Amino acid sequence: MATVLLLATILIHGAAVMILFRMGRNAIAHMHRSRAYARLGISCFFVVGFVLAHVIEIMLWATAYRFAGELQSFEEATYFSAITYATIGYGDITLSREWRLASAIEGVNGILLFGWTTAFLFKVSELLWFSKSAQHPDPHQG
Repeated sequence: MATVLLLATILIHGAAVMILFRMGRNAIAHMHRSRAYARLGISCFFVVGFVLAHVIEIMLWATAYRFAGELQSFEEATYFSAITYATIGYGDITLSREWRLASAIEGVNGILLFGWTTAFLFKVSELLWFSKSAQHPDPHQG
């Protein structure tokens, strides 16, 4: 089950990367005409998009824990999934012996997908803030 969830979240994240890139590509292509506040808006668009992707991924894991009967409520499953995915791991809630390996895999999953997000956001930031067109915007535009 953990392998299926891992693969599903990778597909969700890949789709998010593709969708966000396609939606943001035009804005990035025309960034030489944008002022700093527009660049910030583009950056925030990507960040919010990735936050939504991570929330969906966390909720997928939480749903699996709840349906497996591992946790008493969906709120508890969501809390456990979020702290596991983010590798915070407070330890105040634990899973049964049969599911504890799944939670370890969720932690690895979260690290990888946060890393993927970070790499993408660094590239977007480079394009928006540090490219030649970003350093020399057209003063007659935007």
